[in-house]
Amino acid sequence: MITTIAGREIRGGIVTPLLWILLGVAQVVLAWIFLQIVEDFSGLSADERVATLTQELAMNLFGFAAVIAMLAAPLLAMRIFSGELRDGSFDLIASAPVRLDQVVLGKFLGLAVLITPLCLLPAANALMLLGAAELDLGQLAAATVGLWLAALMFCAVGLYASSLTAQPGAAVLVAFGLLLLFSVIGRADVLSTQTLSLFGWLSWNEHLFWFLLGALRLSDLAYFLFFTACFLALTHRRLGNRRLQ
Repeated sequence: MITTIAGREIRGGIVTPLLWILLGVAQVVLAWIFLQIVEDFSGLSADERVATLTQELAMNLFGFAAVIAMLAAPLLAMRIFSGELRDGSFDLIASAPVRLDQVVLGKFLGLAVLITPLCLLPAANALMLLGAAELDLGQLAAATVGLWLAALMFCAVGLYASSLTAQPGAAVLVAFGLLLLFSVIGRADVLSTQTLSLFGWLSWNEHLFWFLLGALRLSDLAYFLFFTACFLALTHRRLGNRRLQ
């Protein structure tokens, strides 16, 4: 049942122009950033370079792709529950012999598949230099994994926001607000070089930073999985309350 629901969401996302518009815009922006990075790096002498080409690509190209994913995930998720609540089709799902956890996981899986191509765009751009420049493939792989985990968290937040209201536009604003909070909360406290404060730990970009450096830390992996699971659980609870109404 989960794969059936996911397949329905994937087919619905593919036939709508929103996904292709987001991918097209993302590729144009990322290609421009990619060319700027290569041009700036090639214009420096060996003594002037403070980082390798792979590090420049990971920090700038993948870092900006995370911002694009943060903007794209709520737009892809807004129709999933908000549209069904608006046109009344959620009542059919609520009365169907299917568990809510299967509905939530199926829709999340479909959303994850839809946003995965966006997460692969930075690596696709970077790999065009393969053979022409020395690249650290391990660091690029770690950056791709980190970007994908962050995108999954963004999708879970967007899914939760979509379950709160029958207005897709309002769902997008709620998701943007939550993600913006998780983006800037780390600035609310001063981080020392030895320990990570609570506010810093809550900030997703602090954890993505280590993936971009090529470090696969269990704490960063646990962070993204934990908050993804939390927002999926909140979505399940919200839909359960709606079913009881």
